[in-house]
Amino acid sequence: MDQVEIVTRQADLEAYCRNWRRLGRLAFDTEFIRDETYESALCLVQVAADGQVVLIDPTAPIDLASFWDLVTDPKVTTIVHAGKEDFEVCLRSTTRTPCNVFDVQIAAGFLGYGYPLSLTRLMADVLGQRISKGQTLTDWLRRPLTDAQVRYAVEDVIHLPKVYEKLSAGLEERGRTAWAAEEFRRFEDAAFYEPPVRERLFRLKGTKRLDGLGLAVLERLIAWRDQWAEERNRPLRAMMRDDVLVEIARRRPRRASDLEVMRGFPQARNPKVIRELLALIEDATRLPKSEWPVPYKQPKEAPMSRIMLDILSAVTRATCEEQGVSHELVCTTQRLREVLDYRAGLITERPALLRGWREGFIGQRLLDLLDGHCELHVSGWPKHAHLEIVTHNSRLGGRKADLRVQESGGGNTRPACES
Repeated sequence: MDQVEIVTRQADLEAYCRNWRRLGRLAFDTEFIRDETYESALCLVQVAADGQVVLIDPTAPIDLASFWDLVTDPKVTTIVHAGKEDFEVCLRSTTRTPCNVFDVQIAAGFLGYGYPLSLTRLMADVLGQRISKGQTLTDWLRRPLTDAQVRYAVEDVIHLPKVYEKLSAGLEERGRTAWAAEEFRRFEDAAFYEPPVRERLFRLKGTKRLDGLGLAVLERLIAWRDQWAEERNRPLRAMMRDDVLVEIARRRPRRASDLEVMRGFPQARNPKVIRELLALIEDATRLPKSEWPVPYKQPKEAPMSRIMLDILSAVTRATCEEQGVSHELVCTTQRLREVLDYRAGLITERPALLRGWREGFIGQRLLDLLDGHCELHVSGWPKHAHLEIVTHNSRLGGRKADLRVQESGGGNTRPACES
């Protein structure tokens, strides 16, 4: 491996940033550690641009403001792989979100490579390049970096510009550049990185069993624990584990002795913490019911609702297979359920599958199906399995739109869309 420059001087960083701005494009990745802190400790920034890889050492006495200015500049294309955590560092450092992002993991999903793909798999599938991921658990704060760490850091970014060129050309060729850009824009929303507490409630295991008051208590507990950890830059578990948080919301203890006996609560014998916690619970119990979060309700589906959900899923998967788009990028079961509820009048907000690129790709076809404008034809099972979706729709001027997804001789054939 050629000698790789590790930037430790401010003047050198500024010079590189000026050059990268002139180029108008860069790829970057970061290495960080978050084992014992609330905020990730940034250990290394790797940048690939103009055929060169440069490593920036944030442990040196340098200010990364110039680099983050590039990442947040709409005139500079920033290439990443699964860049959410990398951009969290940018947001925390500057209070600004990135602009003009190109995430190769998302782009690959629009071109039939699958989603989400690891960097190792993506490099192999797109470029035929094999890279090593053997330094993931090393101490990235230790200096000097080992030769193995430097090689690993370089491999994380060196191929990203080539992947970008191939995927961006593929998106343009298939008319999906705007689709990908719509997905990339989520990186520009600060709420994407830290959703409101109420949106995070049901991500904790056990919350679906809580009543409205329990959820109100939990909502306050989550915000309180976040603040405690952030102020001290300690991991959340240093206050208490998630399962303890949920258990306290369920029990709603009123005495310190009720908390001191709980496992997984390192601060159980801290009088100040206990006083704050009991006061928080007491305040939450005084909230009017109108301010409580709505408890989770297991949907009671009629047999036909389950069948229709399965049919929508089959149509979506068939469409994704035929068009070479990753099904995981398009939708989830919950998104399909939202389409059913929307068409049944149970919700008024237009679902995600009926907005943006998803509406034209699959959303309108699902509505056609629910409105009785589609027929599903299955034949040739098992050796020549054939699924045909025929749409009789006035939007098509009385024509039929056929989607054929078939299997023959044990291998998949790429079907054509006819009208």
